[in-house]
Amino acid sequence: MKFRNVFWGLSLIIIGGLLIGRNIGIIDFDWFNILRLWPLLFILWGLSVLPIRETIKTGVLIILLGGATWFVLEAPRSHSPWDVFSNFDNSTYSYERSEQKGEHAGEATADFLKNQRRITIPYADTIKNARLEMDAAAGKFIINDTTSNLLTFLQKGTYGYHYQYFINRTNHNVNITFSEKDERIFHNNNHKEVTIALNPAPLWDIDLNAGASSVNYDLSNFRVRKVSLDGGAGSFKITLGDKYPDVKINIDAGASAITIKVPQSTGCDLEITAVMSGKHLSGFEKISSGHYQTANYDTAKNKIHLNVDAAVSSFRIIRY
Repeated sequence: MKFRNVFWGLSLIIIGGLLIGRNIGIIDFDWFNILRLWPLLFILWGLSVLPIRETIKTGVLIILLGGATWFVLEAPRSHSPWDVFSNFDNSTYSYERSEQKGEHAGEATADFLKNQRRITIPYADTIKNARLEMDAAAGKFIINDTTSNLLTFLQKGTYGYHYQYFINRTNHNVNITFSEKDERIFHNNNHKEVTIALNPAPLWDIDLNAGASSVNYDLSNFRVRKVSLDGGAGSFKITLGDKYPDVKINIDAGASAITIKVPQSTGCDLEITAVMSGKHLSGFEKISSGHYQTANYDTAKNKIHLNVDAAVSSFRIIRY
């Protein structure tokens, strides 16, 4: 069995299999990752001229081609201006193509080796209103920091999970949508952690559609108009600030532990539909069944309206 016959046979089978899988939507990969592997040709050329057994050459070839296939499937997208193939994959306008340039290419490689993905969306001072939508499965989701960009996104863990995002900008409004492109074979949602930093200048609407998750949103530093959370069983913690006078919070969840922190100076109105095994509503007065308000609701300059529909095991509102 000659080495060159095995080489061309395996190579054509692998390339053909990748193309078929991509065309029918079973797998997804960046075309430019194939071009990244061009030095492999020198290695294979050198292997072919070594005076060793054909069986040894074939074994090494299989290992190299297997590793190359894994890299093409799992490596992050390059976002290179020369990546003309991937540019035809998505006609939706996005900043994604300019995500990693120059020195950011090295950061992307380091993130890949640490099993994480970083996305940066630049900020323009003409942006007044921003909406963040996340359609994701289970995992841990955190907002706890500010950024000079419009948004930074860091995903850790769960090898092989790929996030796609789209940006739609109209005049002074920006809508950012993140969703998981689940076309990978090996994954575990429970080991995924997503950390997001936001720019404090725009007025934010935030939507999260998730499964059994752990959510910790510290929004005290942001001008937030609305937060919508649709989740399964999990742990949900939301900290609100006093940067906007009329905030609406909608939570629809399964059997969960829900903790919401609000400033003492803010008036709060709570409507809750839930079977609770435990609740802590310090500073709230009962208006009617499932309806509560703080004593300062009518006089407070800033107000927060909370609507909760959940089969919760515990519900707490902490005034800080």
